Parts: sequence; structure tokens; C-alpha cells
Amino acid sequence: MTDMTVARSILDQLGGERFVAMTGARDFVGGADSLTFKIGVNPKRVSQVRVTLTSADLYSVTFFRIGKAPQIESDVYSNMLEAVFSERTGLYTLLRAAS
Repeated sequence: MTDMTVARSILDQLGGERFVAMTGARDFVGGADSLTFKIGVNPKRVSQVRVTLTSADLYSVTFFRIGKAPQIESDVYSNMLEAVFSERTGLYTLLRAAS
């Protein structure tokens, strides 16, 4: 049985249940050092995301689009995960106040 500690930590750092509700994330698959999931409809047409913990204690985030090469964002700190996700998918993970 795979230890899901890292996968659970990744989901928590992305925003946990709030992240799931805001992005339509589903079909989670956890690994010893990663979390992979599908996301809902988004402006950038990303269908799946994989977040992997690297040996440098940073994250590598891979964005998959059907018919396109994966886009990889390397050396991502945990406090940058939500911003990188939003930038690459066009989906917000937080409700923002109107300015």
C-alpha cells in the first residue's frame, strides 16, 4: 500500500476542499511523491494536473492538454502552488473581492 502522506499534503497546500469546489478537481490518484487529478472546464484547456515533490523539497507541476505536449513548471515552492495552478489553467482557487 502506498503512503499517501505527500499526496494529502499537496492537496492541503492547494487549498483542500475549497480547491476541489472551486476547480472541479476529481479522480485523484496519489503516489508516494505525487498527486494527479483531472479538473473541470477551464480557459486554458488543461485536462489533468500532476504535482510531484522533488528531491529539493520543491514541486514540479505538469499540466496536460489533449493533443498537446505537457507543460512543466519546475522549482515551485508550496506557497506558489495555487498561483501557478491559476496562471496555467485560468481557474481561480479563491473567491476574490471585486475591485
